[in-house]
Parts: sequence; structure tokens; C-alpha cells
Amino acid sequence: MRPPMTLALIVTLASAAPAPLAAQTQMALNTDAARKAKAADRDLNQTYTALMTKASPAAKQLLRASQRHWIAFRDAECRFVASGVSGGSVQPMVVAGCMERLTNDRLRQLRQLNRCEEGDLACPIR
Repeated sequence: MRPPMTLALIVTLASAAPAPLAAQTQMALNTDAARKAKAADRDLNQTYTALMTKASPAAKQLLRASQRHWIAFRDAECRFVASGVSGGSVQPMVVAGCMERLTNDRLRQLRQLNRCEEGDLACPIR
């Protein structure tokens, strides 16, 4: 058995070990940003599909149109946001970061619609 001081030192050193390095190249940063945007999009699609199963036929039509317009807005907005770095190696990261942020914003909106309380007259999903 090790003396308590040695064990305490080992535990302290193990907890002070550096965290795995984050992406260090622009290509790795771009890839990481794209992965996060894709994950947000996957979550959004799951929530959208769940809403569509609960919606009335009229609400489905309106939600589908709303989502299509929102996608067009998101894509145009992110192109605009990244226009300052157009053609640069950082552009894919800026676009993906914007996509992730706006997609997560939309995800919060759709999740709220999915949790409407009974009697909420402003909720189109019943």
C-alpha cells in the first residue's frame, strides 16, 4: 500500500493532466464547426418531424411553409454573415457556426411549440 501522501500526489497530478487538444488547424476547426452544425440540424429535423405528427392538416401545411422560408432565411443570413471572409480559409467555419447558432435558435422555437400547455391560444399545435 502506498503512503497517503503519495496517493494524494498521484490523484492531484492525474487531475491536472492537460485536456485533449482542441482543433489546431483551420481545416480541423472547419470540420469541427461543420460537425456541430450537422448535429444541430439533425436535432432540428427530429423535433420538426415530431411536430408534424401532432399537427392538424392545416397546421402541417403552414409549418412546412414556415420551415422552408426559415431555411431560406438561415442560408441567406449565414452567407451574409460570412461575406466578410469570403474566399478565406475561415469562411466554412463562419458559415457553419452561423448555421449552428440559427439552427439551435429555431430548435428552441420548435421545442416550445411541442410543449404547448392546454389552453394556450397562441399555440398552433394541439
